[in-house]
Amino acid sequence: MGAERPFGSLAQAVETYYDDLKAFIVRRTGSPSLAADVVQDTWVRAASAEIAMPDNVRAYLYRMAANLAIDHLRRDGARARGLCEETLLEDIPSAEPAVDRVVAARQELAILSRAVAELPEKCRIVFLLYRGRGLTMKQVAARLGISEKAVEKHIARAMVHCRKRMIDAGRSP
Repeated sequence: MGAERPFGSLAQAVETYYDDLKAFIVRRTGSPSLAADVVQDTWVRAASAEIAMPDNVRAYLYRMAANLAIDHLRRDGARARGLCEETLLEDIPSAEPAVDRVVAARQELAILSRAVAELPEKCRIVFLLYRGRGLTMKQVAARLGISEKAVEKHIARAMVHCRKRMIDAGRSP
């Protein structure tokens, strides 16, 4: 699957996923015309939505389309034809990351934590203030009473060390 593409709006995301959303609704309902209506309604809702862009746009749109399909089916009395909400809601992409990605991220975090712990104290403090706390190089320099050039050198040293540890562990940095 990979990382999601950035979208300027939810409506743009619906346009990108149009065919996938339509196929998803057709598989659930067996009706291409209903699927086209549902995806059109999804676009209308997305275009008028005044919300922040969700973290997992694709999962959000699939959920929106499934809910709109349920609304259509209720209005049309499709339950009598054997279609139910559970059929529509199964296989919606999860907003949760895949287990293997979580495990890999935890392993990488452990590698990086060990690498940072191996750094000389001053280098470690500079690196953690800069990367961990999000301070600027100027702020780190002022806080520690060292030059910005020294901060830059400590950060570069820490980055090289962390990169080496990631490569040694068989991970791409």
